[in-house]
Amino acid sequence: MTKTINLVTHSGQFHADDIFSTALLNVYFQHKDKTIKVKCKRSIKKEDIEIADIVYDIGLVYDPKKLRFDHHQNDTELVRSNGIPYAAFGLVFKNFGPEFITLISGQKNKKVIGEIFETIEKKLVMHIDAMDNGTSTYKQVFKGVDIATIDNYFQMCKFASGIDDIKKIDKTFFELVKFSESIVLNITQYAAHLQSEKALAIKAYNKAKDKRIIICDRFYSFNFNAFPEPLLAIYPDLRNNWSAKNVQTGEDLYEARFYFPESWRGLVDTELEKVSGVKGAKFCHKSGFLCVNETKEGLLKMVEVAMGK
Repeated sequence: MTKTINLVTHSGQFHADDIFSTALLNVYFQHKDKTIKVKCKRSIKKEDIEIADIVYDIGLVYDPKKLRFDHHQNDTELVRSNGIPYAAFGLVFKNFGPEFITLISGQKNKKVIGEIFETIEKKLVMHIDAMDNGTSTYKQVFKGVDIATIDNYFQMCKFASGIDDIKKIDKTFFELVKFSESIVLNITQYAAHLQSEKALAIKAYNKAKDKRIIICDRFYSFNFNAFPEPLLAIYPDLRNNWSAKNVQTGEDLYEARFYFPESWRGLVDTELEKVSGVKGAKFCHKSGFLCVNETKEGLLKMVEVAMGK
């Protein structure tokens, strides 16, 4: 027998937090029980809000027990410890997230679930909540150049569909919900993957004779800056070559602990072989963060030369 779960969020203009809240709940119930049908209504009518099973981003109430998830009221509890205020998506994820993670990843260990939850929060949820509350999570580096956020993209879609046509806005809303369903699925699987490969990466670190150079059996998303010594991670790539990638200094992906020599950067094949003095040299990225050789031995030799051993 089919059961219907009725969702209500506000009508009119939309933002990323109400779109992602809807997407998360859709995917959650799809995986929790195949017999459940989810219906979302965009409305500001009091009668619709009162009879809905779950209400978010409207209603001026945050009460998880009653499945009410609004953030527009004055409530000191609706701010994270790092200062980022909650929006609807953060409140929905806070309450449905742990079980959602188990449904998608199969993970049941509470500690691991907590780490996956934290990754999703930092990679997606906090940004959306901050934007919705008029708070920035980044600093503009180049004047007039804005960061390409999901929320900015959604706003472009809204204007492209016709900002004064409510039917077109509703249509665009549900199209973006469908798009966002794949995002919440993918980021959850990604965060779970990070946890599963973490142990393998730590094993590679422990095995390394020279802790500055971590030799891996494949590429790991794990950032070896969790340890003090690593400068490079070495691994077989998808083109049947071997690659050496530098280790970032921290959260900033554009600063690293080590760079390959300037004289190598931007060179390929015979030119790189000649300058580096190492046979099989294939490529050195123009920014110096990546170097490639045909063989593991050749790559280790390039690393040795680059480090001035």
